[in-house]
Amino acid sequence: MARGPISLVIVGGIALAAVAVVAGGQGLLERVLPASAMAAIGSFGLGGGSVGFAPKGTGEFASDYLFDTTDGMEARGPIAARIGNEAVFIKDVITGYTTAVGGAIPAEITTIRPILGCNPTPPKPGTAVGHVAAGRSGLDLALSTYNDTHLAAEVQTFVNVYRETGAANPSIGHGPAYEAYDVAVTERREPVYLVLEAAGGNRIWNIHQAEGVRIERVILLGGDQAGVANLDPVVPVEVILSSGLAECGVQPAYPFNEGHLFYQSVANGAISPEDAEARLGLLDAAIATYDDWFRKTFGVSSVDSRIGWDAGAMSVIGPVPGEADPKAAYAPLTGAKIRTTQDTFFEIRGQVAEGADFASRVVAIATAFAYGDIKTLRQGVEF
Repeated sequence: MARGPISLVIVGGIALAAVAVVAGGQGLLERVLPASAMAAIGSFGLGGGSVGFAPKGTGEFASDYLFDTTDGMEARGPIAARIGNEAVFIKDVITGYTTAVGGAIPAEITTIRPILGCNPTPPKPGTAVGHVAAGRSGLDLALSTYNDTHLAAEVQTFVNVYRETGAANPSIGHGPAYEAYDVAVTERREPVYLVLEAAGGNRIWNIHQAEGVRIERVILLGGDQAGVANLDPVVPVEVILSSGLAECGVQPAYPFNEGHLFYQSVANGAISPEDAEARLGLLDAAIATYDDWFRKTFGVSSVDSRIGWDAGAMSVIGPVPGEADPKAAYAPLTGAKIRTTQDTFFEIRGQVAEGADFASRVVAIATAFAYGDIKTLRQGVEF
C-alpha cells in the first residue's frame, strides 16, 4: 500500500534534483529528501554536474551523455571516463554505485603532508600507470578545510550584508568543502600505480577496486588540498599540491576541446587570428613542458594517458569487465578511512564544537572589529 507515496517521493525528488543541486549542491538535496529518494537519485547517476540534461541521442550509448562545451568536456549522465577518454556506463564497471555522498561521515581521518621536493617515487618496472586528470565532480562532502584568508573574505561579505540590510543573522557561507571523485580500478593483470590529478579546490579521491586488483602506490597532484579514501593503509600515498607544483615550476596543461570558449571566441572574432596563434603557441609550449616532466617522472605521456573530463564523477583504470570478470565494488565514504592534507582549520559538518565552526569564527571576528558590539557596524565603524 505504501508503494504509491514512496514512488511519488522518488519521482518528485528526481524532478527536484536539478533545482536543488544547482541551488545548494548535493548536500542540500540530501538534507531535504528521504534516504529512499536519495538512493534512487544516486543510482541513476544524477550527480557530478549531470542533473537536468537530456542525452544527445536516445541515451542508448554512453557517448550520448558526453558534451563538448565551452567550459570543456562534460559528463551529463551516468557515465565514466576510461582510457582514451572514451565514455562508458558506470553500471558496466562498478556495482552499488551512488552519488549520495553529501552526508557521508568517515570513520577515520589521518592527516598527511605533501612531499618535499619535486620528484615522487617512480613506478616500478612492470607496473601499469593509471593517470586520472579530472575537473569538477559536483559531489561536495561534509568535510571542509580553510584558512584565515577564507575567513577574512567571508567576514567582509558578512559586514557588507549586515550594513546594507541590518539583518541580525545574515547568511554566512562555509569553508571550502572537499569534493569527492570516484576512481574505479579494474586492472588485474599487473600492479597499478595511480597518478590522480586535480585542477584545483579540495579533493578526496575515492578508490573502488575489483577483486584481485593490486595498487602499488598513489600520487596525488594538484588542488588546494587532496586526500584519498578507501585505500589499503599499506599503500603509500605521496602528494604535491598546486602550490608545490608551482614551486617546482610545473604547470599542468592540456589541449582545449573543439568546443572550447577559446575556439568559439576565435570563430566570432572576439580573438583575432594573430592573437589566437600567439596564445596557442604558448599553450602548446606549456603542454610540451608538462608532458616532458610527466614522462620523466612517471614514464608515460600526460596527454595520451589522461583519463578524465572537465566535469564528471568517475574515471576507470583498466578494462570494462566482461560477463565473467568482476566489476569494481563501490566503497562508501560513510565509515571510510581517509588520508588527506588539511589547511589551518578542518571541519566535519555537525561534529564541530560550539563556537568553533566557520560561521561562528566569522561572527566572532566581525564582532571583535566592532569593539564587541556588532550593531556598531551599521554606524559606519571602520572595518
